[in-house]
Amino acid sequence: MVVEKENSELKIKNWSYLWLIIGFVFLIFSNGIWKIIPIATWLTPVFLIRFLRTQTKTKGLLIFVLVNCIAWIIMIYGLYSAMPAWVSIVSGLVYGIVFFLPYLADVLISPKLKGFLSTLVFPLALVTIEFIMSVPPANSWFSLAYTQYGNLPIMQLVSITGIWGISFLIAWFASIVNWSWEQKFSMPVICKGISLYLSILILVLLFGGAYLAFLPANSNTVRVAAITRSFDMDIEAKECKGDVPCLQKLFDRSLDEFLQDSKKAASFGAEIIMWQENGLATYYYDEEEYIDKGREFAIREKVYLLMGMYMLSGDRTADENKAFLITPSGQVSKYLKNHLTPGDNHILGDGKILIQDSDYGRLATIICQDTHVIPFVRQAGKANVDIILIPNHNWESITPYVARMPIFRAIENGFSMVRADYHGLSTAVDYHGNVLTQMNDFTTEERIMIADIPKEGIKTIYSQIGDFFAWLCVLGFLIMIVLSFSKFKKK
Repeated sequence: MVVEKENSELKIKNWSYLWLIIGFVFLIFSNGIWKIIPIATWLTPVFLIRFLRTQTKTKGLLIFVLVNCIAWIIMIYGLYSAMPAWVSIVSGLVYGIVFFLPYLADVLISPKLKGFLSTLVFPLALVTIEFIMSVPPANSWFSLAYTQYGNLPIMQLVSITGIWGISFLIAWFASIVNWSWEQKFSMPVICKGISLYLSILILVLLFGGAYLAFLPANSNTVRVAAITRSFDMDIEAKECKGDVPCLQKLFDRSLDEFLQDSKKAASFGAEIIMWQENGLATYYYDEEEYIDKGREFAIREKVYLLMGMYMLSGDRTADENKAFLITPSGQVSKYLKNHLTPGDNHILGDGKILIQDSDYGRLATIICQDTHVIPFVRQAGKANVDIILIPNHNWESITPYVARMPIFRAIENGFSMVRADYHGLSTAVDYHGNVLTQMNDFTTEERIMIADIPKEGIKTIYSQIGDFFAWLCVLGFLIMIVLSFSKFKKK
């Protein structure tokens, strides 16, 4: 009998390494900046949890954290293409350790909570970690929710729960499968738990489908043009070697090009025209002249013009990354970027989104990195913004991943969105996340993206209640910890 038991345990442990290998392969395709297979995101934690639950605690955790870190290094290698390779490796190690923590919680807490209740530990822990990681500088990068881009019915859930609802469903699925596995998939035992999960999942999908079908984004539209530059100013500026007249000539060339392309966009019927982040560069003493030329254009063509501009201060200690929104009447509003992209150094804004009432609905403006700070963007949702304009300047290794994240902000807050992304994927979407048009800077010579955008947004539950679901998950996780300690004391 003892021999049979030992053989059985050995067989389980041998199988566990197969689960680890399968989980590792799925993990590489479950997230990161490279190829993401959405179904792999659902399956990865199923096999990784299975591995951990069929190993001794210490050995399993040590092996797992090593494998997890290796996978994350692969998944985000080259994230910061302009920085040394070791930066990507360190980032991979950090994310590997951070996203190891929900698995650690599952190993330590779940065994102390018998029954179906134990399935909540992993999803509550994962949402708690993701919520913590949503603050700068991490800004919710690599949340499981983003991997479900393209699945419009399930994406609509973020209009209620934020991205946390999708992450919870994915993680809970893995816990429930493993709980069922431990019950040997005995239907009398697992039927109620499986039915509960499937009912919730089906309800989410039905809600998403109905939301898309019965509340379509079919209001009157406004034509918006997003324009990017045809040349790399950073590279050409280096050739000037600090010579001011050479740089000013380069800056003037950029302004002339944007004005010419804007005239072309206006001839196509564009009523709102926006330029990329840092589309213009200028010294502080030339800034007013540049703005005046933009104002003259907006008045002459009777358009709203958003100018992305980088202002260089005299000693470079007070540079400004900003945008100017000019109305057809010539009114100018200024916005300073509020959140730094890694490696940047400039004066930050006042913490407020630029909001402008217009003939085409309520407009808002933020810049690039601002998009990823979830509570910051919710200002637009609370203010009932209809269209948000986002100048961007990115790099190839994070394209198209970085263009997909803001689409979830549009659904969360009920506004349509247009991004002009130099060295990236310019995108226009409605408030359901439907991609209306896009332009990839790396695959086309085209520099003008035209989109017809709904003039009216929609008020969402998330825009009003914010991260209430995430806070519930944090509270739920703390309750799980307390219950596990109480169970331990009773023993």
